Amino acid sequence: MGHGCKSDKTVSLRITHKNNPLDHVYKMGSVPLKQVDSYKYLGVTFTANLSWKLRVKNTCSAAFRKLAYLRHKLGNSPSNVKLLAYLTYIRPKLEYACVAWDPYTKLNINKLERIQRKSVRFIYSKYKRLDSPSQLMLANEIPSLESRRQKYRLDFLHNIIDHKFTLNASLYVSPLSTRQTRHHRSDALTLIYAKTDTYKFSFFPRTISEWNFLPTP
Repeated sequence: MGHGCKSDKTVSLRITHKNNPLDHVYKMGSVPLKQVDSYKYLGVTFTANLSWKLRVKNTCSAAFRKLAYLRHKLGNSPSNVKLLAYLTYIRPKLEYACVAWDPYTKLNINKLERIQRKSVRFIYSKYKRLDSPSQLMLANEIPSLESRRQKYRLDFLHNIIDHKFTLNASLYVSPLSTRQTRHHRSDALTLIYAKTDTYKFSFFPRTISEWNFLPTP
């Protein structure tokens, strides 16, 4: 007999933007499932309104705790060691599964960048007020997290188009049907219309739009 779902370990997460959502109690067999407003699945926190605010908050908290630990353990280490520690223990936390949850609000984007700026100060022991983390990043070729997330999304979309994954790409993307112009790539894709920001800035609508405006190879 295979392993089935257990009602005491299963919850119901209603995803909606409605002010008065359908009030329905889901059951497994005869057992009502616990209704939750957020749930962590495969390391990513999903919320009822598909906001990534809680995900960003949890990510920044975990990364900051790790940074505090590294400051304590590696405070007197050379910059190359501290940089390696950042790239190994902190940045992966800030980027885990970011293709799915890349935030679009300035507030959440800045929260993540703030952790990297604090880390850069730690790496190069530059804590004075006039020390610029942005200049340190530029001088040491450390890109912003926002630009890295965009690259991850575009790479992921490229792999979908090239059938690198075991999924039917035609269900998600289709070639642009209008006549090609100098403003479009030869492999431009049909844009996805979205009524809400939640959908507009989700992976496919957002990344397809960015893909179409990439420089022609």
